[in-house]
Amino acid sequence: MRPRLRMRGSKITPKNLERELLDKAKRLAENPKILMPACQEPCRKCDFDDLLRKMESIARFKDEPEKLISLASWGDQLVRAYAATISLAAAGKIPYLAVINLPIGEVSYAVRGKVDKEKLIGIEYFDDPDLRLLAFWEIAEKRDLHLYSSSDKFSCSSEPSVPAEYVREMISTAPYKIDRQNKCPHPDSSVSLNVIWKSPNVTISVCQECLSDVNLLHHLASRIAAREPTDDFEVEVRYDLECRSDCSRCLVKEPYQMNPRLREEYFEGKIDDRTLVEKFVREKLVWLKGSGEEIFVAGSICFGTDKKAFIEQIRGSEAEKAALSGLISSTRMSIISTTDQAGRIISDLWEEHGEKLLSQIASPTVVESLRRENSNLAPPQLIQEARRLEMARGIHSSLPEYARLGEVGRYVDRLARLYKTEGKSAVARLIEKEKHREHRLRAVSYGFLVAVGESEGKAWQFTKEEMDFGSYLSTFASKLLQNDGDEYHDALQLIVQASGSVEQIERKH
Repeated sequence: MRPRLRMRGSKITPKNLERELLDKAKRLAENPKILMPACQEPCRKCDFDDLLRKMESIARFKDEPEKLISLASWGDQLVRAYAATISLAAAGKIPYLAVINLPIGEVSYAVRGKVDKEKLIGIEYFDDPDLRLLAFWEIAEKRDLHLYSSSDKFSCSSEPSVPAEYVREMISTAPYKIDRQNKCPHPDSSVSLNVIWKSPNVTISVCQECLSDVNLLHHLASRIAAREPTDDFEVEVRYDLECRSDCSRCLVKEPYQMNPRLREEYFEGKIDDRTLVEKFVREKLVWLKGSGEEIFVAGSICFGTDKKAFIEQIRGSEAEKAALSGLISSTRMSIISTTDQAGRIISDLWEEHGEKLLSQIASPTVVESLRRENSNLAPPQLIQEARRLEMARGIHSSLPEYARLGEVGRYVDRLARLYKTEGKSAVARLIEKEKHREHRLRAVSYGFLVAVGESEGKAWQFTKEEMDFGSYLSTFASKLLQNDGDEYHDALQLIVQASGSVEQIERKH
């Protein structure tokens, strides 16, 4: 978890940064003890006492820059960094700064002596809770210590024992909105991430809805220097399902442990909070499906083997629910989904069961036509289109076919068939799209808008004469829309005649 350092060359020192670094160097020269972490418990031998004694002996030369540069070239790296830093105060100026890229951003620092850059940055920025740890990582790892760096306190412990100040600060700066109980605003969510901080006995809980592409564990441990900065934490994903069925064996209540590989990826920072939860839920669903039992889960509710209750619960169109209902009635299977939206469930099932889903609501002829001509549609759209085409196929089979229709006849027949297959809004859209200029066709358009109840708000598009004529034709349009077979043919002839057209209508035999 150490930050990676990347050099970027040097630049002339800005005056305000020079003043800050010189001021810090003077404070260190006067009192090197302000560098050291406070011990949280008595130690038989403190690892920092010897370092402090060496720094105090170097502080005697705080006004001798050349001597300090010499001392910064040999011995313990942390002591060298101290000598190099207080030499800045002795020199009274910093002509140039080196620049380095860190995960927290770009950092400028003064190069002095033969010192590791991590140690030098950590000492020069000893009052920065993030940067100071660069100087102390090595000793924390070597001596198996835990160093905690917060804004107001730097402390040391021989075992995981986090100070209350550190806990409060890291939770308050966490990337989520968390209340006083360390929970997000949705404590009743069925899916949540729980990060358990063992030594302070604190659990931070964030629901799946709130999770983002950050790693909460690494945020909480980001100011801890240790061999294993995350050894004071545990993580769990809670995925609770509400049972709506009385099963002899309730799979959802059986314990399920997180895959060790998944836990390791999260602790190493390779995946974020959202990914951890998504992978855990996905793996648990695979485990449930692998049980060999029929089980139906939608969102946070398990219906056991109750297929009817499952279909009633999911949200979606009539066509989507009909397709799913037919599928689970004809196939032994389980559906375990984190959503109750029928469209998403269909999309998840499509690769394996797409053909069967379509066949529940459409004939083989329609299915083949869809496969051939509508491959770019998403699965829920294909289901809707299959239902529309199947309905249109049934409706068209009950209507006459024509060998000859004139301009008015074709337009009237098209509007009537569209209404019967797709409804009144489809009729209104076609009229709006076509916008005929011929007086008779415009009157027919208005007549159909009146007949299907879509004329309100559209009168301004027509002249008074067109509306009057159209209102007269609406009675004939209504009769056409209500009939099929021979009655449809008779009604079609009547509305064409009423429009004043003398065009011929010839049925196919």
